[in-house]
Amino acid sequence: MLFQIERDSLLDGLSKTVPIAEKRSPLPILSHVLISAEADKLVLTATDLEVGLQVSYDCEVQDPGLVTVPSKMVYEIVREMSPGIMRVEPVDAHRIKIVSGESVFEVAGMDPSDYPAWSSLEEVQTTEVEAEKLLHMVDKTMFASSSDESRFNLNGVLFEQNEDKIRMVATDGHRLAMIEEPLGISLESKMLVPKKGLLEMRRVLEGLQGEIGMGFEKKNMVLRTDRFSMTIRLIEGDYPDYGNVIPRSSDVIAKTDRIGLIQILRRVAVLTSDRNKGVTMKVGSGKMELTAVHPDLGTARDAVDLDFEGKEFTVIVNVAYLIEALGVMDTDQVLFEFHDQEEPIIVRPDQTQGYFSLVMPMRK
Repeated sequence: MLFQIERDSLLDGLSKTVPIAEKRSPLPILSHVLISAEADKLVLTATDLEVGLQVSYDCEVQDPGLVTVPSKMVYEIVREMSPGIMRVEPVDAHRIKIVSGESVFEVAGMDPSDYPAWSSLEEVQTTEVEAEKLLHMVDKTMFASSSDESRFNLNGVLFEQNEDKIRMVATDGHRLAMIEEPLGISLESKMLVPKKGLLEMRRVLEGLQGEIGMGFEKKNMVLRTDRFSMTIRLIEGDYPDYGNVIPRSSDVIAKTDRIGLIQILRRVAVLTSDRNKGVTMKVGSGKMELTAVHPDLGTARDAVDLDFEGKEFTVIVNVAYLIEALGVMDTDQVLFEFHDQEEPIIVRPDQTQGYFSLVMPMRK
């Protein structure tokens, strides 16, 4: 193997593959990146057996070949080198030399034949979708999925068809987020995409303009452009019937300033504990009062103006869940739909957007 490439191109590719390769794994080779020099391009491959990414860059190849090297180490070497042309050449069977100006590094790798075979799933048909819209929908829902690995069927975002729109739903059993928008793709069945894979997808797509190819097969989600190919293994299992927790009608609708409410929630959250994030929300005519009580440290109380006329009532909510729900919205005003003290609170942007977030109340 012998090739030359712009340092910034190699750095870009490694920055995308390192987060996947650096996951903890009992297989040491999965912490490596597979580098393939072929014709006039360089192909980098990383996988943790659940998420796979292959990216390619133009380069000058004098001698095609394969090498598997520690992903993070090579990334750190390339990151510290000066911009310009770099040369990579073999030293022996599984060792390479990286040269840039007077800088020379030798890196030992592993046998590339032991690297997991790349499955590009070329047979999967993809449809062109807007990358920005896909990320927009994922960002509006993914935060509500569970991080508890024992509840694997809640560790992702549900993709399903609803007439001519794609619906995405995420819940951890205590909160829920749902969005519906036309995405330009049709699904024959429900697909449950893991949060881990969506986070890596976000990292790869961030800043990308235009369209990408997107498709599903029985076990995988596939994303493609002329520069990269990505596979995400789907979660197998049944998703809960989330429709049962969504109130069919609202008793009370109130409007308030989103940023002002986030600031107040953050202030009172200082007096919550790690074990109890509950904040008492007292809703009355023209005002929402928020109170947090720490058993050892004291009490915090603050209020925000509320466009609401109705019967006063009190409910306890998880302040962290409410802050996250408000944080992904982008309107100046938000709408609250209140029911009784045991029913979920629904928060919507103050515009017709086909999106809402739901937070279950806490018990006293």
